Amino acid sequence: MNSYNPVPLTHAQDSEQQGQRNLGGFQSSQSSRNEVLASRRFQQKEKRDLHPLSLIVLGIWTSYIVATIFLLEQAAAAAPRSVDQPWIFNVLPSLMLTFFAQGHISVTTLHLSRVAVSAIQQESTAPHSWAELFWLADHEWSGPIGFARVVITMIKRRIRASLTFFIFAFTCMVALATPVILSHAYGVGPVDVTINTTITPNTFSLNGLTNIDSEIQMGTGIGSWTTGLSVFDIYNTSIFTPEGSSREVPNDFFFAGNILDSNATLPGLRLQGSCEPFSNESSIGVGQNMTLFPYESCINYFSTFSNINAKNVSIQPDNVTITFGYCTDAVDAVHSIGDIDSIAYIFLQTNNGTVSTSGVIKCQALLSFGSASLWGTQGIYNSFQDLAYNDSQAQTKAIIINPLGSTLKGLAVEMAPITPSDCTESSSNCSTDEKQSMLLKQLGYNSTGIAGDLHYVQPGLDIFASRIWLGVTHMTAGLGLLSRSSDTAYPAVVRHATPGRTRSSQFVVGSCALLALWMSGLIYVSIESYRLSIDSSLGSYVAARLHAEDTRLYPGDEPLWDSRSHSGELSGDERLNSPFVSESRIGR
Repeated sequence: MNSYNPVPLTHAQDSEQQGQRNLGGFQSSQSSRNEVLASRRFQQKEKRDLHPLSLIVLGIWTSYIVATIFLLEQAAAAAPRSVDQPWIFNVLPSLMLTFFAQGHISVTTLHLSRVAVSAIQQESTAPHSWAELFWLADHEWSGPIGFARVVITMIKRRIRASLTFFIFAFTCMVALATPVILSHAYGVGPVDVTINTTITPNTFSLNGLTNIDSEIQMGTGIGSWTTGLSVFDIYNTSIFTPEGSSREVPNDFFFAGNILDSNATLPGLRLQGSCEPFSNESSIGVGQNMTLFPYESCINYFSTFSNINAKNVSIQPDNVTITFGYCTDAVDAVHSIGDIDSIAYIFLQTNNGTVSTSGVIKCQALLSFGSASLWGTQGIYNSFQDLAYNDSQAQTKAIIINPLGSTLKGLAVEMAPITPSDCTESSSNCSTDEKQSMLLKQLGYNSTGIAGDLHYVQPGLDIFASRIWLGVTHMTAGLGLLSRSSDTAYPAVVRHATPGRTRSSQFVVGSCALLALWMSGLIYVSIESYRLSIDSSLGSYVAARLHAEDTRLYPGDEPLWDSRSHSGELSGDERLNSPFVSESRIGR
């Protein structure tokens, strides 16, 4: 009986047989794997579902956006009506804006991720490469950093992404910007709250005019005129100008009372006009060598001759000489007032010892008594209406004078001789050294010291004109000041600046435009790609499963990972540049 004695195998022969057994096992397992994968794909066809959660959330979120904007509109409309706003207008809008900023991009990402898992199943919306599949799964489209990284990779590797990826990215960029613009559209800032109230200001009164005589009127005006300050500087809170006019030149102003920060309708005095150098001297009969107006010229210009006056004074030792004359209809007493329009031509010859100035100045002033709507915070007036005045109840001495006439009369008194033969020491028509010093200040002479002596800088004719008009404004303000009364209450509207919800139309339009783009993008991708799908969103798991099940990318004899050829990053695997063809998609 022959026995079989196996010949011992060498180590090399043993390894070869072992390799053949392993190869047979691997081929068997690979065949089984392909069968399992095919089975899975078949099963996955049968397991598709609608997965409507993202649609439900999107519908709820859209309703939330509408409610937020409605509440913000109501809060902005209610802010100017009350200082103390209820909680629903004061706190709730801020909470809803904060929640909107946190949730808007999250809801957008949730729905786009659901659309993405359907998009990969259609030829028109599927990724162009396996790399794009992972970009979609990693939500690289949901923010500017991820999107920029993808763009750089596409440029470096010369691959392109599908339109779906770019629409996703655009929709998310819009979603990120919307909360910022919306917060600017309905921000919190100072709001003027309107409150109806009653005030009793110390303001002009027609009845107060019956207690004023022309001399106290002139004295009050001259006192403030001598300061050289504008009426706006002295009576700032009581003087109002038309909207848009300058407060530097008081050519039109309304003098009433201090209403602080309120808006009210008050009675007062309105002055309009100016004094300007007059170039057409020959038309009024003034020659180069004439120092006085001829009587006939006043007759020609005024139907009723009122006054013609000329005063000469030589002020020593200051070497200032002023020759002054005027022709006007403005020095008569005012017995009844509607609108009083007066005019004056003033002739001046002046010198300071070295420089001379001469010429004619034309002044025109319109004085009105009336009421106007005043805006305290802005210092403006409008809606002026005349009020009639009659001095029938005034005392014999209590007769006021037109401010232009009062100004000219004051200049004539100050320029009268100091010791005239027809003047006593107690006479009010006598000038004094003090009055003459006041005169220099009123007419715009500025003093300066030269070699220890007092010297006055000679003004030009335009300076003389502006200073005489300054006197007219002070005479008007003095008249309003002396006739003040606080016995009458007036309805007023007070505006308080308080923090409240504001509305910026420009940003509101921008917010609505962004929301429209956002909704348009979601509707477009939903119509284009929302279908039954194998999962509720395209995440890393779905992408990895598709990647692992595609045997063409990784044949059985090629490892899934080779550390010698891959960098460890998605961009390092060149095989991901392969097209994401329809046969590799689930359900194909």
